[in-house]
Amino acid sequence: MTCLALVGCNSNPIHARQPFFPGSELTSWSACGKFTGVSSDITICAGVGLLPNGTVPTYNISFSLPNDARVLIAVFDGSAKLVKVLLDQDELATLPGFFRQPPVAWDFKDAAGKGVPAGTYRVYFKSGDFQSTSDVVVE
Repeated sequence: MTCLALVGCNSNPIHARQPFFPGSELTSWSACGKFTGVSSDITICAGVGLLPNGTVPTYNISFSLPNDARVLIAVFDGSAKLVKVLLDQDELATLPGFFRQPPVAWDFKDAAGKGVPAGTYRVYFKSGDFQSTSDVVVE
């Protein structure tokens, strides 16, 4: 299974049908380097890899929150149908310079536990007024 992450932004509510748009840019979610300072912004980092004790690749999403907040992370398919909610809960602010641990992992399965078919999937991250997306191509 090969995956490629791309990003774009959309201000629609998370549970509404989400249009896919052409020309997505490479995601800032893939910029997983060290922090250069304390930020008041939400930072997201994601990529395909193995989690500790993992045996199959997953799409791993880490994030830093400057304040305690509700976080919703969900996956939609190419027709904007909800595939799976990965996280929907209150999260504590992260320590300055660190991402949430453990990362939130998508195992490329739907809510029923079945593997998703090849295609493009949009992963949404929403916390308060902040919303960001990453397109993941599953081959």
